[in-house]
Amino acid sequence: MKENMTWSSWFKPMLWTLVLLFHLPILAQTTSTSQHPALYVSTEDRGVIQQKIESEDWAKASWDKLLQEVEPFANRHQTDPDWIVSRLAMYWQDGERYTQCYIKNQDWDYGEGNAPVPTVRLPGMRRWNDYYNVPLAERTPYNATGDMWGVSRSSGDTTRILVPYKKSGHMIRQNNMEILKLAEKSAFAYYLTQDEKYAKFSSDILWAWLLGTYYMEPPLDPEESSNGPGGYAPGGILGYYDYEVIHDDRQEPAAFTYDFVHDYMSAHPHEHLQTLDMTVTDLASVVFKRFIEIGLVRGGDKGNWNVNRYRHIIPSMLVLESDDYYADGKGKEHYIPYYTEISTEYHAALPKILQNYDPDTGLWPESPGYASGMIGAILQMAMPLYKAGVNTVGDNPIIQKAAMANIGWLDPRGNLVVFGDMRGGPLGFDVFERLLTYYSWVGSDEYVANVETVINKGIEMGQYDRADGEWRSIVLNQPIQSNQTTLPYYGAAYSRFHRHMILRNGNDEDNGMMFTLYGGKKGGHLSPNGLAWQFYHQGWAMAPDASAYESYWSKDAGYHRNIVGSNTIIQGYQKGDITVNAMSPAVPEGQFYNDEVISKYCSFVDVSADEKRRVIAMIRTSPTSGYYVDIFRSDLDDNDYLHHNLGDELTLQSLAGEPLVLTDAEIANPPHKTYSFFEQTKAVAHEGDFKATWTIDRVSPSISTTMWMTGGAGRTLYQMDAPPTTLRSDVTPGQVNKAPQNTPTLLVQQYGSNGAAHPFVAVFDSYAGDQSSVKRVETKVASATFVQLEVTSAMSEQTIYQATDDQVHKGGKKQQFQGRLGVVSQKEGELEYLFLGQGKQLQFGKYQLEAVGESATAELRWEDGHLYYSADQPIRIKLKKGKAKEYPAAIDQQID
Repeated sequence: MKENMTWSSWFKPMLWTLVLLFHLPILAQTTSTSQHPALYVSTEDRGVIQQKIESEDWAKASWDKLLQEVEPFANRHQTDPDWIVSRLAMYWQDGERYTQCYIKNQDWDYGEGNAPVPTVRLPGMRRWNDYYNVPLAERTPYNATGDMWGVSRSSGDTTRILVPYKKSGHMIRQNNMEILKLAEKSAFAYYLTQDEKYAKFSSDILWAWLLGTYYMEPPLDPEESSNGPGGYAPGGILGYYDYEVIHDDRQEPAAFTYDFVHDYMSAHPHEHLQTLDMTVTDLASVVFKRFIEIGLVRGGDKGNWNVNRYRHIIPSMLVLESDDYYADGKGKEHYIPYYTEISTEYHAALPKILQNYDPDTGLWPESPGYASGMIGAILQMAMPLYKAGVNTVGDNPIIQKAAMANIGWLDPRGNLVVFGDMRGGPLGFDVFERLLTYYSWVGSDEYVANVETVINKGIEMGQYDRADGEWRSIVLNQPIQSNQTTLPYYGAAYSRFHRHMILRNGNDEDNGMMFTLYGGKKGGHLSPNGLAWQFYHQGWAMAPDASAYESYWSKDAGYHRNIVGSNTIIQGYQKGDITVNAMSPAVPEGQFYNDEVISKYCSFVDVSADEKRRVIAMIRTSPTSGYYVDIFRSDLDDNDYLHHNLGDELTLQSLAGEPLVLTDAEIANPPHKTYSFFEQTKAVAHEGDFKATWTIDRVSPSISTTMWMTGGAGRTLYQMDAPPTTLRSDVTPGQVNKAPQNTPTLLVQQYGSNGAAHPFVAVFDSYAGDQSSVKRVETKVASATFVQLEVTSAMSEQTIYQATDDQVHKGGKKQQFQGRLGVVSQKEGELEYLFLGQGKQLQFGKYQLEAVGESATAELRWEDGHLYYSADQPIRIKLKKGKAKEYPAAIDQQID
């Protein structure tokens, strides 16, 4: 005990010890135990699983991989049983085998007590750090200090660093999780092979962990930095063995291991059980029930914390004996309803969890990474519950809708779009595997076919490999009967809650075009992004949201999780409601996707938020080429237009191709504190039109992006290195701009010139190598209410009109426009199409589209010598010859 300890701090651990004595179950009311294993399989299932391994290549590959991983450890354990156990992070030293730890400022402060066996070490701090553990063989056996050898994630330097215990972040937790996962895999190997070397390896690890956890009381937090006192008291965020109950996850591999080797451990009891006068069933029940009881009163009843807490404790619930085994009657049957039915002020059960899903979109109210994770967790828990006789899927159709809704957030490569607090990467296909498992179990053939298509598509895209599955996949994955890979394709997806929309033109990774536009939202792991956008080429987000921070506590988290990491204007609007002034394809109210597509050439959105108004248009010029238009108004006199783009380098030129001469400079009047993360800043005062080109040429594939921007008064251009784009290896081509690489970034500062009266107007084209399809961009008009651009590409020429008012704007001789967006495309001197986006009229020479009543979105196009129109409202069409004729709303209607 510390010398300066107060009477209160002495009394609290005594109080909680008394609470524990009354809280813990009196065990072994009956002597019989349930059959083990029971969580995912029974003894009778062994032959079926062995047959699956023989008949399914993916199952055989997964099984071989598992054996290759555990075999060396299990073999070594035969002659050196201390090797693996000594690498557990424990309080090893006699006299320091703490039974009570104390928290201060959300980190480990000190420990008290001395158990008769080593106790499991509590992580040294709540926060993450920048280090990952060195390989097991290089870790310190019987580590008495808790200092951990680590390697930096972000710097690229592979030098080993000894990280002090109190600064080790999650290294302790990850160390023990890694070893417990080895025990879990080896326990499954024992289940299938009945080779006791696997059971011995697994049980020795589990004995150390169970006994070392049994003797440790939950941490106390006298100053309540975790919003609660800790111990067994309800409230706050502490887990039993972590600072956050949602990270109390080591109980999972422990429960799976225990389930597989329960009978072996019963037949080969640890000698310390005689001292405790317990069986292994008694010991495990005490430990798992502590995790459950604490889990049910920590973390609150909202959001992903509520679900993730359940994800950890469900295996602990289901591995318990039946109620009649315990004197207090609290076995698995007692606890299951606390997930399926019973909500309290501290947790929300499944019925309330499912109320979080938007009934229209099927989306969870958090960023995509968390949203996809939540439905994955619900389906993960559903499998062992079904085995226990509890069907949590059948009466809840929102579960299937939620799983399928995540497809709407995928880019052509199968990666989740990045916005808010997330890093992107592939969708977890385990969600669909578990749906397939369930539908196969219950015989829903129609649903089986739908889900098989999703899995097949993931395999086809290279985003998913069934052979990479772990033992649960071997057990649960079902043979796939179909080779269908065609998923539903939608031109637009819009989640009003997330203020986020995706527009697509094609969905293949080679030639598909796509952009996202979204407003800012605080909370639910969403971010104050401003009115931000991203666009894609070859399936990659070429202008991505930055997401390369290690954790919320990283010094650069404020940059990546805020507006400066996005592509927007920094001043003014950051979060709040948005208004969609126009959109095509349009997404009807109450839906996630569009019903119809007016044009195969043009897609756009026009969105307002406070003083901002941004129009993004996607113009297809051929089946393999196209470009994006950005017209951004901001009713402020000072505006910083910020654009991050993938590339090894960035160059700035005049439209004539002359390099702009930049000099070292500091950014004037930085409007946000995270501008401090920009490095190598250079600047030039430039009020004319210019081109910016980002080039990827040090890795493959080689991709360039050129931006043509209209000039403006009061402009200064800044070229700088922004922080890395990502920590992931799979979301940028050739891992370009992955940490520790910086991201070349452009800042266009327009001061003393109102950004609504003088908008930012730009055209973006991404292309292979130096093969840009856009040859020339000329701005005819750029005013407060009207913009007219002319874009010349290798394939065609477009005149683009955009207006914010309802006036008729003259675009030239016999050219006029009234609406939100108009596009006139000519090919080889002949009119290719007219596109009118939510407007009244578009005239080009003797051709005209005119709304009969309400504003219409319509297209008139020539294709294979025939004339077609599409319109969402009645439309009047005038051709080169003849009078105007009225036509009803229709899609792809031939009229000649």
